[in-house]
Amino acid sequence: MLIESRKTSLAILLLPFLLSVFSPMVSASYTADANEEESENEKSPSETWDLNNEVSYIECEDEVDSDGVITEVCEYVFPWGGNEILQFKEYHTYETMKTRMMVLAQENPDIFQFHEGLNGGMNARGQETSTDSYEGWYYGHSSPWLKITGDVEDGEYNEFNGDTGNYPDRPDVMIVGNHHAREWMSYQTPILVMETIAFYYGKEPTDNDGDGLTDEDPWGDADGDGQVDDDGDCLALAPKYQDSNGDGKPCNPGDFGVDEDFSEVELTNMINNREIYLIPMLNTDGNIYDREVYMPGQCPGEEAWDCSAAGWRKNLR
Repeated sequence: MLIESRKTSLAILLLPFLLSVFSPMVSASYTADANEEESENEKSPSETWDLNNEVSYIECEDEVDSDGVITEVCEYVFPWGGNEILQFKEYHTYETMKTRMMVLAQENPDIFQFHEGLNGGMNARGQETSTDSYEGWYYGHSSPWLKITGDVEDGEYNEFNGDTGNYPDRPDVMIVGNHHAREWMSYQTPILVMETIAFYYGKEPTDNDGDGLTDEDPWGDADGDGQVDDDGDCLALAPKYQDSNGDGKPCNPGDFGVDEDFSEVELTNMINNREIYLIPMLNTDGNIYDREVYMPGQCPGEEAWDCSAAGWRKNLR
């Protein structure tokens, strides 16, 4: 799929989101033995966040196993609510992804514009194309995409793409997922970027993690001290809580309390000053085939996402 533009595509917008607390995508959950004593300076997640009792960042429960050991189980809670898929506890399908994109475009018409495929015309290779050129060969689906920018219905019209919201002074950003059919996580990431923009765009400084502070832990190492946990709340946890995503790197991107309270004003300014082309699932045919045909054939009776086979990688042309 080709997006033609007069400007140069940039990747600068995606990095902050990938460094954000939400980077694991499929909801991170973490368990730790709550029976161990904590020192006075070492807190648990439930003692650190969502102190306003709104459960808008994490949710923790005590569970007791067969030996009577109490375990605190925590997982992310995304503020837009919704079912298991919208909470990133299950993978989106092509249909749920497309539906969600259309819903958010309808709810946010000032910044989101929904499209499928391209109108076509003479492309950069000198080839004459049409809408059919951008449909999947096997299932016939075009790749859904969003144009995201401030005042998206204004600006110039691009006949090849079929989108408005083209401004000479705004650089382009292209965020593309699922080049390879089996790489499901790669389309979850752009979808989470989409959800985050839709929920936080235009908001005043917000206490995202329920600790009584606002904008205290922006994306990345904002203060340049070598720690991405700028407000130190992850580092203040007992050590057993600091690697909540289990990657062996305590208090790094993806762990509870890292980059969790970014600036809504900064996010809004980024959207207003860029033209973003968000294409979560480029290889629609391949992904559908991988999920519905190939993986069930490799692991009969198992969930496709839980199958240990390598998965279908290519498109179906």
